[in-house]
Amino acid sequence: MVKWRRLRPGELDHELLWLGVSLAAAVIAFVWLQLGLPRPACVIHEATGLPCPGCGTTRCVQHLFAGSFDQAWRLNPLAFLSLIGLGLFDLYAATVLTFKLPRLRIEEVSESGARVFRVVVFTALGLNWLWVLASGV
Repeated sequence: MVKWRRLRPGELDHELLWLGVSLAAAVIAFVWLQLGLPRPACVIHEATGLPCPGCGTTRCVQHLFAGSFDQAWRLNPLAFLSLIGLGLFDLYAATVLTFKLPRLRIEEVSESGARVFRVVVFTALGLNWLWVLASGV
């Protein structure tokens, strides 16, 4: 069950934590790319010659920073959607932190709900990998 509620005493402030982590990662990625430092090598691609499900993510980030959303999508749709989702989470987190609003929390997850979630995640990873393989990223 999903609820809006205030943080409980001693509860981990996920919004503050993950907003800080994602903003730090964005700054590091931006500076890295602006300095023209080498892209991280993909161990799977180097070992097998086949792209992994995450191949194209660095170039996807570059295109997102440049505002070229169609190119970012073409390179790695799952990375694109994940980064857009992260941006939306950051907006939510900044809003609830700034205005001290109740937080969105998942209170209970049924076993069947957890199973559906796992199936969706693995299906998305598999379909994304097929996309990356077929597109020759």
